[in-house]
Amino acid sequence: MRGVLLFSLLLLVHMPIVARAAALHDAAMKGDVAGIAAAMDAGAGVDNIDGGATPLYLAVRGGHMAAAKLLLERGADVNAAPTPLGPALMPALAKRRIDLINLLLDNGADPNAYRNREAALHVAVRSGCLDCVKALVEDGADVNAKTKDGKSPLHLAKFKGQHEIADYLTSHGVVLPTPAPISKKLAAADVEKGRTAFTRLCGYCHNATPDGGDNQGPSLWNVVGRDKASVAKRRYSDALLAWQGVWTFEDLNKFLLEPMLTTPGVYMEMTGVPDDTERTNLIAYLRTLSDKPIALP
Repeated sequence: MRGVLLFSLLLLVHMPIVARAAALHDAAMKGDVAGIAAAMDAGAGVDNIDGGATPLYLAVRGGHMAAAKLLLERGADVNAAPTPLGPALMPALAKRRIDLINLLLDNGADPNAYRNREAALHVAVRSGCLDCVKALVEDGADVNAKTKDGKSPLHLAKFKGQHEIADYLTSHGVVLPTPAPISKKLAAADVEKGRTAFTRLCGYCHNATPDGGDNQGPSLWNVVGRDKASVAKRRYSDALLAWQGVWTFEDLNKFLLEPMLTTPGVYMEMTGVPDDTERTNLIAYLRTLSDKPIALP
């Protein structure tokens, strides 16, 4: 009996707190400045979580500038990110609301914050908002940040045909990785290990036989020494079409290192072969995919 009475008393104490929190979140979603003030004056916590979001996140997601300002003035944590949704900066970027973006950045928002698998700059690029990208970069966003699967902001911009954004990023610190030369290592490469690497990394999308035809990607028979982007009836990215010449050993070395970083905008969105030895073995195997393999350096 005493346990039931104690539980009832705790419930009665807790219910007003829950009600105040719910009232604050509801007011934030509606942009109701007076309701926000009333709920907080009654004791609602400014960073309480409801449905995985803070009041500030909800106000920003709703596009409510005055409500967001009030919450920040009342001490809201601008970088609170209780769920994979990320902090309040993310919906501001997704909505291309430069006024809210600047408000949050001026109040200490992290320009390198992450939402699930991507950084704030990736969100800005996906939204196609050049002003949003500029605001983040000017506040210290890393232009070379990568998503969890290896996409850079520049890759996303070029892949989506956002030329102004791509040019801006390129002129503001983008670094394109360059691997060490491998041509002199090819004679000592392990072709059988290269075959194994091909099966694991490439075989799902590319055929490797003279009569295999194209798969999801073009056939790699005779790829070494072939003109880039030259297989008939294949759709190539602008990034690859702009890369003139044949596939040399060193061009393959560069491309296969990290395609989305060395050749931003390519359709082959794979993380690449970062290990020098494995990449050398793979290229040595690709050389053998021909009736007349080209000479080693």
